Amino acid sequence: MSHDARRNDDALCRWRRRIDEEEALEKTKTTSMMMNAVGSPPDGYKRERESENNGRRRRRRRRRDVVVLATTTTMVARIVQPKPDDARAVPVFPNLKDSQSTFQLGALRTSAQRLHTLREDIIEKGTVKPGTKEAIERLQNATLDCASARAALEAYSNVRDVCTLSIVLKSVSKRFATEDEKATATRRKEAAVMAYAELERLLKDNEKNASAAHLDEGFDAARDALRQFAESVVDAFAFDESAAKAKREEFPELFFKS
Repeated sequence: MSHDARRNDDALCRWRRRIDEEEALEKTKTTSMMMNAVGSPPDGYKRERESENNGRRRRRRRRRDVVVLATTTTMVARIVQPKPDDARAVPVFPNLKDSQSTFQLGALRTSAQRLHTLREDIIEKGTVKPGTKEAIERLQNATLDCASARAALEAYSNVRDVCTLSIVLKSVSKRFATEDEKATATRRKEAAVMAYAELERLLKDNEKNASAAHLDEGFDAARDALRQFAESVVDAFAFDESAAKAKREEFPELFFKS
């Protein structure tokens, strides 16, 4: 695996851990609300639990303070350090909406890049043959487990949706201005998953030996469906026209044909 591929995989792992942490926090809040709804426990139990919880909170605060201090120091050092050829002042706090959208679109860009490379290796270079284990494994890697899950996530996929497009949609779903926009994003995500599945079917079709033209159409359909979904992700952040244009230009692999 190349250095860039390992770096992309590491970034995706960090991204997924962040989503899992947010879901765990949401479950904790929900549990607390449910306990409040069913009534208070006996006083003795409450005092015992309160003592335990206070100890946990103190330990969490200490860990949090260490993490916040280290993270803040690193962020400020990166933000305020000017480039060697740029003596202009750099804003201390970047635009949060811009950074969050970049975070979500980054996963989709990884998919677009891997699909592009796989298409070249199969159709143009001929170094990867349709119907082989390598072709399917690389497609699973390119589609970020949205066609069929990679072996490492196959068991996990039985208990939760491991498709990265689904995770991105869930992450931005509360940002949509209207239910229609959210429904459109959901349809586009499902269309992308279907395009990925059809491409996987073509690559597995070793007996009929799908033609290069059919494979090319499959890759184009997958790329176009991914682009449509990426448009919905940009829409979720409600950028003005200029900012939306700049965001698309930041991700040419997603929004412009090479």
